[in-house]
Amino acid sequence: MKDLIVIKLGGVASQNMSQSFIGTLKKWYKEGKQLIIVHGGGYVIDELMTARQIEIQKIKGLRVTSAAAISCVEKGLREVVGPKLTKTLNQSGLEALQINQNLNRVLEADYLEEEVYGYVGEVRKVNQDYVLQILKEGLIPVIPSLGFTADGQLLNINADDVASHLAITFQAEQLILLTDVTGVKESGEVLPEIRVIEIPKKIEAGIITGNMIPKVNGAASAVLAGVGRVCIGKTLRGGTHILKGA
Repeated sequence: MKDLIVIKLGGVASQNMSQSFIGTLKKWYKEGKQLIIVHGGGYVIDELMTARQIEIQKIKGLRVTSAAAISCVEKGLREVVGPKLTKTLNQSGLEALQINQNLNRVLEADYLEEEVYGYVGEVRKVNQDYVLQILKEGLIPVIPSLGFTADGQLLNINADDVASHLAITFQAEQLILLTDVTGVKESGEVLPEIRVIEIPKKIEAGIITGNMIPKVNGAASAVLAGVGRVCIGKTLRGGTHILKGA
């Protein structure tokens, strides 16, 4: 879709949206761009897990999600981050709709590696019809990083992975993965661009680590699948561009 922009917000970014951020969204909206917003909520989930004395553990940037932890993930995303984000957008004059009760109509998922990560999933399929219906009504869908298995089990999915799959499915004009850092750094400096072929070497060399690994891998998948502009950073217009060429 030529005029579609998929934006992923991390938990902190979703709770502290700047006037500049809102202003850019409104500008795009007035220009006829369609927007999809995907959100995580890591810091809220951490707070809920800590309050319940549940161990916080991550492997390769992904949260290990036990049966106890998945309830914290669901509460954090569906009851805290999503509603606040949607309310902020609506109060700013942007018509947003939190996908909550009908979330099972958006993402089909399966376990990533159940024995390693527990209730962590990977996207198997994006159901286009429901999301398209929302977009056609002029609304901005706000989608949490959750999915359901075929038998109805809720799974925690990395938000960058969700955003990348949505961008690929709809062949978005742009995919923007917002994070709490200014971009992918090497030797303390933000890299203005990274080519897909360079990513495995930078991971192996320890340049790309932790939470940045799923981000760059998701971005690379989107670029290779034909998504237009793909960027990782702290703002809608800056950061590190992920490029396809050699």
